[in-house]
Amino acid sequence: MTEPDGADLEQLYTEHYRAILRYVVRRIGDADEAHDVTADVFLTALRRRTDLPQDRPLPWLYRVAANVLADRRRSRQRSAAAYQRAGNDLVTRTGPAADERLEWSDELAGTLAALRTLSAADQEVLMLAGWEELRGADLATALGCSRTAAAVRLHRARARLKTAQAQYDDRSQRTRGGSAGSTVVRTAESKTQGERS
Repeated sequence: MTEPDGADLEQLYTEHYRAILRYVVRRIGDADEAHDVTADVFLTALRRRTDLPQDRPLPWLYRVAANVLADRRRSRQRSAAAYQRAGNDLVTRTGPAADERLEWSDELAGTLAALRTLSAADQEVLMLAGWEELRGADLATALGCSRTAAAVRLHRARARLKTAQAQYDDRSQRTRGGSAGSTVVRTAESKTQGERS
């Protein structure tokens, strides 16, 4: 694999910055932090430019972004634990979560609530397929597994999301006496039907 030159890296940044920024914002909800994380992703890409696939770099960048986010999450957890051990009051200060700051329709809120009940691995494969619209080999690259394994993970995650959505809908109906829809899940399933060929 040839090492990309400065012009190639500039083109990579220009073409994929917004996609990586959207990927990060969807996962952390904080636009300012998302810009920092996105910068770290491209800094990592610069450092690891010999690993950069020339033909389809975006799935590889998604994988790098997932790793950068995981590193930041671990760092925050270590910092929180250190503050807690020191008895710092900062640990007890909490603001509204990103999803609480946004206004979502009941339907989307239900789907997101169901999504949050799933494992991190299930959430990741569903978000890569649904929000980033990755399929086949690109999805496999972003997940760091074979194409078959990616398809199996996606299928299983969608089944678990459907179950979680049904449970959420049942709870919503009991508490509000109304009906929460599952159009988002049905839409994701209909997209899947076209992929199976």
